[in-house]
Amino acid sequence: MSSPNISPKPSQNRNVTSRNKKRRGKKNKSSPMVSMPTPPVSIETLSISTAPVPIPAPAPAPTPTPAPSSPARPIPSSAPSSPARDHLRKTSEEFTPPSSPSTKYLPSTSSPPSPTSKIILGICAMDKKSRSKPMAEILSRLDPSLFVIKIFGDEVILKATVEDWPVVDVLIAFFSSGFPLDKAEKYVSLRRPFVLNDLAMQRTLMDRRKVYDLMEASGIDVPRHVYCSRDGYVSKGSGAGDGSNKNELVEYDDHIEVNGVEIHKPFVEKPIDADDHNVHIYYPQSAGGGAKKLFRKIGNRSSEFHPDVNEVRREGSFIYEEFVETQGTDVKMYTVGPDYGHAEARKSPAVDGKVMRNADGKEVRFPVILSLREKEIARRIVLVFKQQVCGFDLLRVQEGDSLVSYCCDVNGWSFVKNSRKYYDDCAQLLCEYMLAAVKPRALQGFSAIDPLLSTYATWSSNTPEKPNSHVRSTTHPNAGSITNPSFFDDPSTPSRDEDSEISKILTPKANEPLTLEEGAKPVREISNALSLDPHSRCSSVGNEESEGLGWKESNQNSWTGSGPVAHQEELRCVIAVIRHGDRTPKQKLKLKVDHPLFLEYYMSTANGSKKDLKIKAKQPLLKFLEAIKIIIIEKELEKGKMSTLDPATEKSKKLKKELYKLHHMRDVLERWKISGLNRKLQIKPTKWNDETDSCTQLMLIMKWGGNLTKLGERQALTLGQRFRHEMYPDPSGGGILRLHSTFRHDLKIKTSDEGRVMKTAAAFAKGMLELEGELPPILVSLVHKEKESVHMLDPSGNKEVKVALEACKEKLHKQLQLDYDFDKAKVGECDVLEQMGVVSESSSMYEALKNLRNPRTCLFSIHKTIGELLEQLDDMLGLQGSGAEEQNEEGEGLKAGRREDEALSGIKLYKGETLLELTERWRLLHNKLYDDESEEFDLTKIPDVHDNVRFDMLHNPHLGLSSTLATLYKLAKLMADCVVPQEYGITIKEKREVGTKMCKALIEKIKYDLIIAKTDNQVDMRYVIEERSDEL
Repeated sequence: MSSPNISPKPSQNRNVTSRNKKRRGKKNKSSPMVSMPTPPVSIETLSISTAPVPIPAPAPAPTPTPAPSSPARPIPSSAPSSPARDHLRKTSEEFTPPSSPSTKYLPSTSSPPSPTSKIILGICAMDKKSRSKPMAEILSRLDPSLFVIKIFGDEVILKATVEDWPVVDVLIAFFSSGFPLDKAEKYVSLRRPFVLNDLAMQRTLMDRRKVYDLMEASGIDVPRHVYCSRDGYVSKGSGAGDGSNKNELVEYDDHIEVNGVEIHKPFVEKPIDADDHNVHIYYPQSAGGGAKKLFRKIGNRSSEFHPDVNEVRREGSFIYEEFVETQGTDVKMYTVGPDYGHAEARKSPAVDGKVMRNADGKEVRFPVILSLREKEIARRIVLVFKQQVCGFDLLRVQEGDSLVSYCCDVNGWSFVKNSRKYYDDCAQLLCEYMLAAVKPRALQGFSAIDPLLSTYATWSSNTPEKPNSHVRSTTHPNAGSITNPSFFDDPSTPSRDEDSEISKILTPKANEPLTLEEGAKPVREISNALSLDPHSRCSSVGNEESEGLGWKESNQNSWTGSGPVAHQEELRCVIAVIRHGDRTPKQKLKLKVDHPLFLEYYMSTANGSKKDLKIKAKQPLLKFLEAIKIIIIEKELEKGKMSTLDPATEKSKKLKKELYKLHHMRDVLERWKISGLNRKLQIKPTKWNDETDSCTQLMLIMKWGGNLTKLGERQALTLGQRFRHEMYPDPSGGGILRLHSTFRHDLKIKTSDEGRVMKTAAAFAKGMLELEGELPPILVSLVHKEKESVHMLDPSGNKEVKVALEACKEKLHKQLQLDYDFDKAKVGECDVLEQMGVVSESSSMYEALKNLRNPRTCLFSIHKTIGELLEQLDDMLGLQGSGAEEQNEEGEGLKAGRREDEALSGIKLYKGETLLELTERWRLLHNKLYDDESEEFDLTKIPDVHDNVRFDMLHNPHLGLSSTLATLYKLAKLMADCVVPQEYGITIKEKREVGTKMCKALIEKIKYDLIIAKTDNQVDMRYVIEERSDEL
């Protein structure tokens, strides 16, 4: 696991807004996506009841008598009270429709607003949205001397005709459940107000397919996907697949096929309706299978895992897309215009489904540093979808050396919750937009909006400069400040029809393409650097208190006063190599076969090539199981015929042995529900006919066991928790959890393809990142199992390593078969010790041999004790019919009163093992440990004996065999302490040689990561540890 730890450089936390530089003289922890100059008026941001963001006041002018209007209706008192809402009640009007149609409301374009009149801002949205806290916060910051706010309300929107809706200059209208979008479109066509979010494009946002197609056309990366459109939709994007539009879905165990496109599990199934949040994620059998069902947050839950759901939905139209691994987090992006973005990271609902909330009950989110590509994605989405205020979701992944962001969803009008900085910025930018659209010559102050700047440039080039005009430079290359109070008194203020430049406010700059067809570059071809300028840091806080989370980051530049200079250490990289947890005993069964059914199975599965097969998938294993059943029937008939003739022949004995192994293989395959985590079949061709280019003999190797136990899962979970607390500082600001969520912590967990190792990695991640729920979703979301990782962490196929290990085993076999008392041997006087690589009496190997004393005597004692254990187990098997015990369905133990129909299958123990299978497990070890003919022991079985006895002592203590198992464990451990350390080299030189060959890829990877962490200053990847130093 490699995890460079990331925290911004102190020098990177510079101020974004000039107002704070002058007023506070310190750094601001947050900023918009790009530099956003602000009005030259200082405002107080420490209280939520702050005064409205002021726009420079106009020069004194006679205040016209306001035209009569309908009686204002106060905001219902049922709305939750807050300072912002109280302020809004005083400054806004709620329109009440007249009792009969009226013609006094004329289209606003028929008469331009007076230079001194207020802009009428209409809020046309359902009450749940228009009266929400974020909306109240933003509207309360608009200057009441410039704006009159009219909230339409549900009654007007739903019951009144559009002719009776109030006439406004600017309209904020957006769709939500129950909103009549067609009426709003009719109103805009009738009154022609300036609309911030285009209504026609909001219809596009309702269909996820249209959103994906438009993003692809704009060069924005989306996950690889295909549409199953049962409603006749025709796509021009990649979602159409081969273009056949058959929309026939063919489902396999671990993938589906639609319109010629294969999507492999894990994949995501999305309804085409953007308002339908019932999204499913399907997991492969190799990760345990099942599906995660996502839904709108209910309490603290956003998803649930269903282990038995493996088939996709068949009714309706869906998008099927590849699951993108994002380290368990996703980015929520909120825009206000094309050049401002507020980005937050949160825990993905695909991980464990638990919503992380703070003390105030709000979902915990953290700030992220945006890349240049992500800024461009935001700009294109705003301009292409014509939604000035919107939100979208990003999936950030590392592909090689490149950081790639996929956009997987675009929403309409979206707010940030509980961020005063965002409320201030949003109100300021909306104010500039509305002034530029309705009263452009009244606009003063700064702007960070490029399309708006083009309007400034066009307008100012045709307007003589006033003596009091000046331009102030900022970090933005085009930003400027215009101060001209006389604009408010200028009677020549144009209407929207007269000022042609105003139409460009919400459009891209001239000659700047947005789509690939227009000549725009794909976003992934833009520089992928993280923008480390201060203005790229986007504020993001979970609540008002959490705005202080960045205090350390924003005040790290220097120590104040005359004290010594701060000394900083940077924890740049943490690398850990972790072994799997407690597991069940590994078991293996080998059988050479030449039956035509087995040969045919191999040739069809290997596609005619001469290669070894490793089979874990459900369907191939089921197909193999069917072949075994057919062959068993044939062999049983053959055995019956042979027993009547001559049951004692060599052929009859061979057939009996073969049948035993076939029965054993069948039972292993049928024991549990087949998934890729609990058994594996290997098939190796041993004889090949070159003339027919076909296989004539196979070696079948069935492996099972070695599964992670509940104890092993708890061990990994605990280790992850300890790792979080002990390896990382854990401040109140969030520690590693905050770093991981903000993508300033490049966490990667890699694993081999062994089931126990993958589940250990998932459990470790669960503990380290404080996750909940089942392991399969965590495994898929956070654990990487690439081909390179498997080779790096499991070099079992390396021929050089295999040769070296065989040489070590051969030496070990000779030395530890001796009838020799090591407790009396001394270093330098004993050739055996020298041959065993013992060069010092302080070495652990010398101590192990002294404790062992005589290896041959110990081996005989182990063999004898296993024999005694088998006698006890056979006695228990003979009592099975007594009805004294009952199976525990969870496999954790036994209960009294066992059912009669379980008598044939035997007593089930931990992980579903029967007493008969446990007995056979020990019998196989007993038979293979010692060869009576050669009078030699197979020392490779010593680790297996140790594993088995340890497992049964931990997980099957209720069998009444504790005394025998305890004796066997002591003997096995003495022998294992001598055998296991020597299996990978006896002398120090041999250990280094074997270790170098076995771990070469892993060591090179660790070295590479350390070099990158040490030298790469392009990306901000540090976790700063601060301490005082007495030295300058």
